[in-house]
Amino acid sequence: MDLNKVLLTVINMLIVLSVVCMPMVLGNAGGVEVLRVIVGLKVNDINIVTRECLLCRVVSTISEVNAVIVEVPKYMVEKLRSLPFVKYVEEDKEVRALGEVQWNIEMINATDVWSTYNASYGDAAYGYSVSLRIAVLDTGIDYKHRDLQGAVEYCIVSLNNGKTFYRGTNLKNCADQNGHGTHVAGIIAARLNGFGVAGVAPKAILYAVKVLGASGSGYVSDVVKGIVEAVKGPDGTPGTEDDADIISMSLGGPNSQVLYDAVKYAYNYNVILVAAAGNDGSSQPACPACYPEVIAVGAIDKNYNVPSWSNRNPDIVAPGVDILSTYPGNKYATASGTSMACPHVSGTVALIQALRLASGLRKLTPYEVENLLNSTAIDLGRAGYDEVYGNGLVDSYKAVQNAFTVYVS
Repeated sequence: MDLNKVLLTVINMLIVLSVVCMPMVLGNAGGVEVLRVIVGLKVNDINIVTRECLLCRVVSTISEVNAVIVEVPKYMVEKLRSLPFVKYVEEDKEVRALGEVQWNIEMINATDVWSTYNASYGDAAYGYSVSLRIAVLDTGIDYKHRDLQGAVEYCIVSLNNGKTFYRGTNLKNCADQNGHGTHVAGIIAARLNGFGVAGVAPKAILYAVKVLGASGSGYVSDVVKGIVEAVKGPDGTPGTEDDADIISMSLGGPNSQVLYDAVKYAYNYNVILVAAAGNDGSSQPACPACYPEVIAVGAIDKNYNVPSWSNRNPDIVAPGVDILSTYPGNKYATASGTSMACPHVSGTVALIQALRLASGLRKLTPYEVENLLNSTAIDLGRAGYDEVYGNGLVDSYKAVQNAFTVYVS
């Protein structure tokens, strides 16, 4: 083989690579989109490229695997890929810690809300607003859990037919001796902090409303008192800024007139009520999910199947099978039930309301929120509403999108 021809070929290839990687040239001047790519080389001397490609915008090199990271105009990527000494070219894509964002959060597209809106709206993209609170009516919350640090700011206790009652900021009174409430709270608001799990609205603020005891059960009167006190908020006056804006109820029982009166009381103060449809395999949701003012949430698994135990005729469905979330004592546990499905929707409502407030718009009314969730749900099963899936799987991203475009005031 003619050595001069070989050298000439190598020189020509290096010249082409220099042209491909010219810094401009590598700004965004003229609207040229620039990509950061990883170039894998067939040669084992990476210094040849970094030395001879003097005009490349080299970000870094990884000589151990014969790779160089460069910035290049998007339209030149295919040319770079075609060079004979280039083994591969791939975009230097973002990765994140596996495990913290579980499949259920991805399934409802909550992560798309975070990534799309955080640059413009900051913490609102994660469910935070100075005037937005979610009341979790349950067994209490382990507020000391490392994945719920700073999530809980107020405590209400109503147990034993109201014989045990408390409202205030001593969060110890709302400690969770059962685990159910902490699991639910984590699905809503577990912090996006690099470990554990992440909730749908990982910067939302919660009110712990303890209406179920250590056994996981309670009385209708305690649930009613919990709803009323959550609506009144810390200042004890309904219709003020510190009221709970969303009440999440992963609990259920028989129909009750006083329970329905409490639901209507909250609804009339524009509180969005979300409840688990129930786990009896019944043809209708349990109460309070049974009431028209409440968004009834059924369960699906990761394969989009509704388990036999999820009560039929919900308004909407959400992940509720084998859900990993927070558990008392800095632990994590997997649980199944419409109790786990319900907080996915509660967290989605927080994203909607927080982002509207951050954009200068008003909060949506309960009627508007329910219509928004139903109309943007991912249709599953038979076309349109059906008794198994209701209106379909909650879609956080589409709901937020439509919250801006459908309700513009």
